[in-house]
Amino acid sequence: MNESKRLEAFREAVLSDSRQKADLITETAQQEADRYLSQLTDEETVSYARKKAELESSASRRIQRESAGQELSSKRAVLSYREQLIGDVFERAEKRLKEKAVSKEHEEYVLACLKIIKAQFEGEEGVCLLSPAHMALSARIKSDFGFECISDDSLTLGGVMVRFDRLGVLIDKSVASALDKARADFAKNNSSIAI
Repeated sequence: MNESKRLEAFREAVLSDSRQKADLITETAQQEADRYLSQLTDEETVSYARKKAELESSASRRIQRESAGQELSSKRAVLSYREQLIGDVFERAEKRLKEKAVSKEHEEYVLACLKIIKAQFEGEEGVCLLSPAHMALSARIKSDFGFECISDDSLTLGGVMVRFDRLGVLIDKSVASALDKARADFAKNNSSIAI
């Protein structure tokens, strides 16, 4: 069963439970009203109508309160489950990205990013922030792009950031930032797990 079907089954189970409780409250109130009606005499008919209206109103308010509470609880449970599903998906992606961060292919990605950044900021002096695993590229980066390199332990997934101090600009091409953006976009736009 895929994640969206599991989420829908969970949501339906919670809402079904709320409906059953509301039906039970309504049925109990109706039974109470019927018992009361069977005991009435003709003189008590007006009093009965008033009492019935009070009972129905009281039961209706109680049902609304309990249903609203159940619905809120259900929505919270569904949101929590949805966040767990999204977290599982992106946790697996992060593990794969950590493995790729030390590959030759990833070094090529870093150099391609730097080529684009250098073209956008031609003539500006920049400082390149690299993961410790990519500091071996620093001599090549200095020679090809003119950027000084420093190690940044926060780049655990790889990628690169370039700081242009004179402009007060930081270009973030880190994989962690791209993953965070992808997660936010996924949560916002994925209709298969929407509430």
